[in-house]
Amino acid sequence: MQRDRFIGPLFYFSVIALVGVKALTAIIFVSLVLVAGLNNQKQIIAIEPAAPPVMISQPLPNVSIGLTAMPIATPVPATLVPTIAPTITIKATSTSAPAETATETSAPTRTATIVALPTLNPTATTNPVSTPTSQPLSTPLVSGTTHLLSSPLLGISTTELSSIISQKFEAPPAGEDSGHHGVDFAFWKRGNLESILGVPVRSTFTGKVASAFSKARNPYGYMVIVETPLTTIPKNIVDAIKLPTSTIPSNPSNRLTCPIGFADWWSKDSQSLYTLYAHLNNPPLVKLGQNITEGDVIGDVGNSGASSAPHLHVEMRIGPSNASFSSMGHYDSLTTDLERHNYCMWRISGSFQLFDPMELFSLQY
Repeated sequence: MQRDRFIGPLFYFSVIALVGVKALTAIIFVSLVLVAGLNNQKQIIAIEPAAPPVMISQPLPNVSIGLTAMPIATPVPATLVPTIAPTITIKATSTSAPAETATETSAPTRTATIVALPTLNPTATTNPVSTPTSQPLSTPLVSGTTHLLSSPLLGISTTELSSIISQKFEAPPAGEDSGHHGVDFAFWKRGNLESILGVPVRSTFTGKVASAFSKARNPYGYMVIVETPLTTIPKNIVDAIKLPTSTIPSNPSNRLTCPIGFADWWSKDSQSLYTLYAHLNNPPLVKLGQNITEGDVIGDVGNSGASSAPHLHVEMRIGPSNASFSSMGHYDSLTTDLERHNYCMWRISGSFQLFDPMELFSLQY
């Protein structure tokens, strides 16, 4: 019994001592590991010391939005290499002018700024450039054979017009509204065309529109009159015009009622050639007072007014310059006094002398 009492406590004491020794051993091991780690870290820090921070200076980015301020003059650092400033010299073509020099200024941030500054001392002498003076071209005489005459029908030449005449010119007695004051062109089945209806009508001469009305009036229907000053027409064309020599009797035989009391503001000191295009298919493509060129399309062939079939009626007259007819007509109760007055002045007054248009269309060039 006494032996068991002694052995029991001794056994427990041995177990506790063994556990304590193991715990102490573990503590010592962990301590050694920590100490070894600290020593190793100290060696690394001693071998690779941290580099001191490097200050890097760079110019600020250019954030300008198009507004450039004039740089203030600053001394250039001695270490900078001087740069040759490009110079742009502007030479006058006719008179001498100061040159403008673009100077490249080095800023302290080592960035160059180009500023254009005028200078009173140009780097190079500005000499006026010798420019040849253009001499005016000699104006050809009106007696030349310059072609200024176009066919009134698009696609049909002046030499072909005689083959499509449907009614010739017939001069009336002086002061009478009879005869046939112009020439008519018409055809059926010509080439790819079924008829002359709708064929574009062109201006025979360059000039100014003296009449173009948006309403059809008898007898011309839709019509256009173009004025061409005689001074702009070649002499060989003017010489081909044969005007009537008969005088108007005091009591001409006609059926016209000619209102009076209207002022006609015409130029008596100069004359023009007037060309009338009648029986157009639609209202004219040009306006009163409009300047047009030879060959410009002014309408298309039609059957308006006092017409029995599609055709183009062309009249030519010589009269005072700057005449203007807002509209004209007769033989119709819808016509106004002004329209009847204009018709009488155009047809029978003698102020506008008619001639056969084929005298000009038949000329050979």
